[in-house]
Amino acid sequence: EIEPKLKYERLANDLTTILHKDAASCIAVHPKFLALGTHWGMIHILDHIGNNIRDKEIVAHTTTVNQISIDDNGDYLASCSDDGRVIITGLYATENNQVVTFDRPVKAIALDPFYYKPASGRQYVTGDDKLILNERSGFLGRHKMTVLHQGEGPIRNIKWGGEFIAWANNNGVKVYDVSSKTKITKIDKDHDMRPELCVCQLVWRDTKTLLIGWGDRVKICVVKEQNKADMKENLPTRYVEIIAMFTTDFLICGIAPLATNIVVLSYDKLGEKQEGGRYVASRPHLQILEPHMKSFEEISNDALSIRGFQEYRCNDYHLESIAEENLYFIVSPKDVVVARLRDQDDHITWLMDHGRYEEAMAAASEHSKELKTHSYFAIGRAYLDYLLEEQEYEEAGRLCVKILGKKKESWEEEIYKFAKIHQLKAVAPYIPRKDPRLSTTIYEMVLNEFLNSDYERFYQLIKEWPPDLYDNDSIINAILVRLDKERNPQLLLQSLGQLYAHKRAYDKALDIYLRLKHQDVFQLIHDHNLYDKISDKITQLMDLDQNRAVKMLLDNIEIIPAEKVVQQLSKSQRYLYVYLDQLVQRDLQGTQGYHGQLVRLYAEFDRPKLLPFLRRSEFYPLQTAWEECEARDYIKEQVFLL
Repeated sequence: EIEPKLKYERLANDLTTILHKDAASCIAVHPKFLALGTHWGMIHILDHIGNNIRDKEIVAHTTTVNQISIDDNGDYLASCSDDGRVIITGLYATENNQVVTFDRPVKAIALDPFYYKPASGRQYVTGDDKLILNERSGFLGRHKMTVLHQGEGPIRNIKWGGEFIAWANNNGVKVYDVSSKTKITKIDKDHDMRPELCVCQLVWRDTKTLLIGWGDRVKICVVKEQNKADMKENLPTRYVEIIAMFTTDFLICGIAPLATNIVVLSYDKLGEKQEGGRYVASRPHLQILEPHMKSFEEISNDALSIRGFQEYRCNDYHLESIAEENLYFIVSPKDVVVARLRDQDDHITWLMDHGRYEEAMAAASEHSKELKTHSYFAIGRAYLDYLLEEQEYEEAGRLCVKILGKKKESWEEEIYKFAKIHQLKAVAPYIPRKDPRLSTTIYEMVLNEFLNSDYERFYQLIKEWPPDLYDNDSIINAILVRLDKERNPQLLLQSLGQLYAHKRAYDKALDIYLRLKHQDVFQLIHDHNLYDKISDKITQLMDLDQNRAVKMLLDNIEIIPAEKVVQQLSKSQRYLYVYLDQLVQRDLQGTQGYHGQLVRLYAEFDRPKLLPFLRRSEFYPLQTAWEECEARDYIKEQVFLL
């Protein structure tokens, strides 16, 4: 699905009441306000959301208002009607108000963009079967009329931009240069559609670029300066060049600029179609086109839900724009809809509606200063909800860190959501332990979840999480309750040992680890300096890992004296041998009292070390050594002793 370029809003407020009683016939727009003309001859001054700005409506004409024009400053507006009256109204002052009556219907009017300036001559042009320039001139400021063009049928549209006046009659479009007082071009009508059924649409994109939409044809024209070297006598100093010209498959009800593209209000060429025994019109469309010299590319195309569209023809619609704000006002007799370019908030809303949350988050991060309704955090929370709904639990858990950051309350709210759907395992690895530190209840809830479902993960968390995050006693009690029912309690016992160590119940912790014959017992003793508590557990430690046990005993001989170790190991001669062998290698002189035992132990468990030891030591009884060697028939050792 392609993302739309425009968004639409129906104007309401006071406008609803106005169109309930009357019907819109034309509109003029300005950055400050809207001026809406009606079929009853009224002009209503409204803000951009449909509220009346002035308390009273302007009773301008006795019949349909044909066209309204506003000067650049928004100080004056001019209107014309089939009643033959032209009215110029000052919105802030009345001294320049004018009412001019013609003896024929006036179909079009355009104010000088600089009408508000005192020295401008207060000029405006009117169109009936003649194009007439009206101005105040002379010392007394008398009304002066100058016919600029006539003889080619009714003039139905006039637009004044900068120094140029463009108008359309039955034969085509012409442009008049106000500064040189000359007509500089004629652009022929190149189709046979009746003008009263499909009025020519004109708009100045800037002071020198004219957009023309007429029937199914579009032309883009630019006013250019003549090259002085090529100029011939009596020719205008300026000319018009058509830079784009193409035919569409629809009728054009309105045209407006959008940067280098154009916006077109279009009507189905086929007009009406039969539905349910009656003829009804199709919906109008608002399209963005990218113009080329002889073709165009459609950027977007939106069908409009205009009230009563089934009854309307091409000329019932009007399009006016405030180009600098990218606002487009679509007018029908009973409705006014405003279209505007979608902003970053709209773009993000569309991405979220289509499940493209990562793109939405990236856009929010890049355009954070432009956003009014969205924020990176809110989008992220919505994304997490979406992932949970889509059962993407692992991804949701992973993204919590990125989205929730250091927001404690948000973390807790999100974890409860995971808990509700029994998916705490997905978020557990990412739960913060500090900055922010969550409430104790959260950590206990997670531990209890794993205690009930995954002993391995429970044990990992007990090892990884600092013990002050939760209440040790409540978790210990929960484990003790389960131990009675558990057939394979090893992981539970490991966890219990870790918890006892956390609460400094080291005797209990040691007992559990030794009961389990778990290698972590050595780390436990080392981490918590428990050497003074193992003097009666030396044999169990040797059973577990004699090499690690001996190294630990020798490294801490000041706390665990050799006498205690020898006493403990006296019932296990092999363990005694391993210990004394390592001890004598570290300190030959300080272990004299054990050399006699070592002779016997070497003779029994490691003969290759016996003769070197006999040669090295002088502190064993010779007779005892001789008897040990003689009993085992160790000839070399006996020779040495003799």
